[in-house]
Amino acid sequence: MYRPLRLSWKFVRITLFVAICVFPALAYYVLLKPPVFEARSLILFALGREYIYVPDAIGTGSKAPNPGDFQGVVNAEMLLLDNPELSREALEAVGVDRVYPGLPNSEDAIRQAVLWFQESTTVELITGSYVVKVTVRHLDPDLAAELTNKLTEAFLDRRQKLYTAREAASLQIRLQAATSQEMEINSEISELLDGLDPLFIATDLEKTSEDQANLSRLMRESRTTLAALEARRDLFATRLGVEERLLMTELATREEQARLDYIERSMVENRLKMKRLSRLMPALRPLTELQRQQAERIAGLKLRLRDSQALSGADIQGNVRVIEAAVSPLRSSSASLKVQLAIVGIVSLLAGMSTAGLSALLRSTEPIASPSINLTDGPISGVEQTDQPQTTGKRRSEFSRRRAAM
Repeated sequence: MYRPLRLSWKFVRITLFVAICVFPALAYYVLLKPPVFEARSLILFALGREYIYVPDAIGTGSKAPNPGDFQGVVNAEMLLLDNPELSREALEAVGVDRVYPGLPNSEDAIRQAVLWFQESTTVELITGSYVVKVTVRHLDPDLAAELTNKLTEAFLDRRQKLYTAREAASLQIRLQAATSQEMEINSEISELLDGLDPLFIATDLEKTSEDQANLSRLMRESRTTLAALEARRDLFATRLGVEERLLMTELATREEQARLDYIERSMVENRLKMKRLSRLMPALRPLTELQRQQAERIAGLKLRLRDSQALSGADIQGNVRVIEAAVSPLRSSSASLKVQLAIVGIVSLLAGMSTAGLSALLRSTEPIASPSINLTDGPISGVEQTDQPQTTGKRRSEFSRRRAAM
């Protein structure tokens, strides 16, 4: 048999005693604990030009970018803020002895300081946005703000060096490939035109076409004039006394015939020249178009390379920038003294109740000692029936049940 666990005055006394003993110790710890200040900085990640759609240029080797999921990019960028090297740079920029006074100047101590600094730093993404919040906790509000700003500056410097160096190297490779392709195109054009300028060929073809049209017009006029002179010559040949005029007409006819022959020869030469140039143009036009596109591509790559080199030496944040720098917090991030004392009181009461409950539970597990009673068919042996105390009906019924069990 075990005693039932119940709330008694002894339970209340133990609870109050333990709570009164625990409360001063916890209150003393809370009163002596210095307040902790938390400084924050906000970093905005915006879509960069790598997320702008660029269609594929056929024949140039230029491909549209595949940036992937921007949310994943931001999460990956957040891992850079948790880099121990960045934490060490921020600590050394502020001063390890200022942040953690009394720390020895050794490599192990600096590593321990970096671990403490990382434990007091929180990096989280604000829900529903691409804004990252960086917070640093410290006993000194000015040092908390300074550490936060130095950490974000180290992150931006590391990111700028990483991306500008990678972009510059990529642009250098692409520029070399584009220059090599341009040299190949120029070699094909030079071999096709025997060293002549493509612009000269195009201009010459255009001029030859114009000359052919002019020669055709002159030939028509010359044939008309020649036909008129021949008719006049035939008329003068049938008359008398016009020998002089006949001679002049004959001379004019011969001159016009010579002029017509010259025009016909020129047209034949022009036609041959046009055929030769016309055979070159179908092969020349694609090459000149590729040459033009390649020249534009090289000019664009050179411009981007120059901008990338300029950005690498400038203090420009690009599509990642700090929208709120850390300032010294005016209030501590710890709870107020009243709230802390209330929590201490609740913890003290819980400790007292736990102790009292454990004590009551241990007492309830002790068995209750019961006297041994020998029951027979008749009265209890060794005792006069008249001398037995009167038992209650409950005890008699219990004895009856025991006798029946035996």
